[in-house]
Amino acid sequence: MNITLCTSSLCRNASSNLASPLGFSTATTLMIGGSIGIIPNIIIIAGIYLKSSLHKPTYYLIANLAASDIMLGIGTILNVILALIDYQIGISRKIHLLLCKIIVILPNTWSYTASIQTLVIISAERYQAIFRPTKVLTTRRVKWLCLIAWGISLIVSIPPAIDASIRRPKLRFCINNGKYTYWTTVINLVLFIFQFALPAVVMTVLYSLILRQLSRGSIVGQIESRKSKKLKRRTIYMLLITTFTFLALATPWALTLAIVAITGKITSQIISSTNNPTIRSIIRLSILMLPFTTLYNPVIYCIFNNQIRQLFIPTCKLFARSKYFAVLPVAQQDSNNINNKDSTPVVLTAHSQSLSKQDTLATIP
Repeated sequence: MNITLCTSSLCRNASSNLASPLGFSTATTLMIGGSIGIIPNIIIIAGIYLKSSLHKPTYYLIANLAASDIMLGIGTILNVILALIDYQIGISRKIHLLLCKIIVILPNTWSYTASIQTLVIISAERYQAIFRPTKVLTTRRVKWLCLIAWGISLIVSIPPAIDASIRRPKLRFCINNGKYTYWTTVINLVLFIFQFALPAVVMTVLYSLILRQLSRGSIVGQIESRKSKKLKRRTIYMLLITTFTFLALATPWALTLAIVAITGKITSQIISSTNNPTIRSIIRLSILMLPFTTLYNPVIYCIFNNQIRQLFIPTCKLFARSKYFAVLPVAQQDSNNINNKDSTPVVLTAHSQSLSKQDTLATIP
């Protein structure tokens, strides 16, 4: 995380600024953003693994995306935990810096790059499903594509991890660049191109072609039912919203990379030297918005996909049965016992209907 609140010189000389609540409010926001997306993504991975009807290429890609979101969330949390431990008991700078490189910057950059590459693979898979439906993408090939994406992402992530540093306000967060060098420009340009610009162009082109084809109707020589067309459109819309929501939340981060590469200054120097409120806002948003990219995917999946929505029902029921989430008082529950006995089979039937042939057919063609 490129988290910067002041320049190193100002932080060393202004003890009053060290005690400002800004560092702690940032830590709270990062902790919340990193935490709330972990459990939903774990549910998605476990559900796809356990439910045989979800053992299909696109669902495996969704699980891969969830795994990268979990890693990003954990890396964000570890960044805050390291800063708080250092604030409370103190950590040797060398040990702190080593931990930053290994368990914060490397996982964050690695998982973020893997996320964007997975989104590119998903868009290509949907393109093939629409334009070349006879060429089926096997689950084995999808797994290999996921491994390749993680391998490339690891290679891209090593230079930022080597160049990582820590800033020195009251809370010493891990940051991508401690000081500006020639390699800072190279690293930021590479990250901007491969983490944002190139994937955004590829996905925009592919989804534009897909939407254009869907608006025209069936491909020549391909016969589809109305239900199949509807399911394809619904799936495309789900993945399209997922992709461009990610790009929208990642835009401040990408712009920050470009600003650092162009200005020749690290973010702390830019914030302290510029009078442009827009640039300040972009840099601060890049700090706070990136962790929240781990949350929106499960929400979108639940809105558009019934099978993924079914994965969350047991968890919701577990919370509903908890005494902390009880809605009806005991007396009212007792008065409705007869109705409950009568309605229990109906509830089970409704649940079984949700898993009937129509819904167990792959929502994703």
